[in-house]
Amino acid sequence: MRLVAFLAALVAALLVAAPARAHVRATSVAVDLRSQGDGVTAVVDVEYDVLGRLLSLDGVLSPDAVGADGVDGADGAEAEVPTEVRRRSLDAHASEVAAYVGGRLRLSRSSIGCTAGDDARVELADSGAVRVALAYECPASGALTVRSDIFRASDGVVDDTKTMVAYDIDGSRGSTLLDTDRTSATVGDTDLLSEIPRFAWLGAEHLLFGFDHVLFLLALLLGARRLRDVVEVATAFTVAHSVTLVLAAIGWVSLPGWIVEPLIALSIAFVALDNLLSPRTSHRLPVVFGFGLLHGLGFAGALSVDGPLSASTLVDLVSFNVGIELAQLAIIALTFPALLFLRRAATTPPAARALTLGTVAAAVAVAGAGLVWFAERSPLLT
Repeated sequence: MRLVAFLAALVAALLVAAPARAHVRATSVAVDLRSQGDGVTAVVDVEYDVLGRLLSLDGVLSPDAVGADGVDGADGAEAEVPTEVRRRSLDAHASEVAAYVGGRLRLSRSSIGCTAGDDARVELADSGAVRVALAYECPASGALTVRSDIFRASDGVVDDTKTMVAYDIDGSRGSTLLDTDRTSATVGDTDLLSEIPRFAWLGAEHLLFGFDHVLFLLALLLGARRLRDVVEVATAFTVAHSVTLVLAAIGWVSLPGWIVEPLIALSIAFVALDNLLSPRTSHRLPVVFGFGLLHGLGFAGALSVDGPLSASTLVDLVSFNVGIELAQLAIIALTFPALLFLRRAATTPPAARALTLGTVAAAVAVAGAGLVWFAERSPLLT
């Protein structure tokens, strides 16, 4: 029964924590800066759900405009807003969105502020994010400083915001990470060594708070009987997601989120049920590798590196991936020894039966979570 309690507590903690993120959560912002003649262009991607709650984007639509597929939950609940509703809402309130993002993203050269133009473009990106393109008029010379106050804690919708800034300014190419404690940076004046822990921590957070990735690892561990099994599946998963993470981050591979996210959820259910229905695991490594490719595309959603790689962006990308691997190893190091101990301790028939029932219950719970997420994320089912 100890196994049942342990696994039930772990799964319950993950499932209960997931919806809580709607109220106490972190979000990410991506900013791409480019020199454009005497000015600078900025392309900003922000999370639609956070912006929608802040500016009441969905609630301003009339019931007739929303129609039968309307928004569920005017109080900011985590209901899935249909894509067409999102587009109409953004079209109707493009000026408000542009004013908010342009007012919170400030650029300056040599302490002289740049001026954002009035021709901002607001659209819904393929990833589902709100994309705002801005053009700034700046002084002709001087180092460019970027400050972002997009989604401050005082806005009341998020507790923490990570802002990934990629830049190609005056021949200087690289990236930097802004957060609550560091809201501004000077382009080309970032220390590579100081960025490593920031991006490593970002990678670790992306895995630990990406509950679908954690449950996928748990499903793999439930099917592992020996340390060799763990090493093999962990290696296959690591190699696969590292490949697509890099390729997607630099823009060589791209799949929209509405395809990747449902398939990631389905991978959780598949591996969990496979533990029950297929005792033989000869096919496990190819399956894990294939699903690892999908999870790498999901990890890449936190990063965006456009154009040729520079030393700075390469270091940041590697640091981010190292953070993911360290978090993955921590989960394995905490979970698998406990599972192994409980299996070896089940020496009596009642304990063996409890072990079997606990494993089945955990696999069913994990598979159920994956299927629920698949239904929530699939555009065909929402």
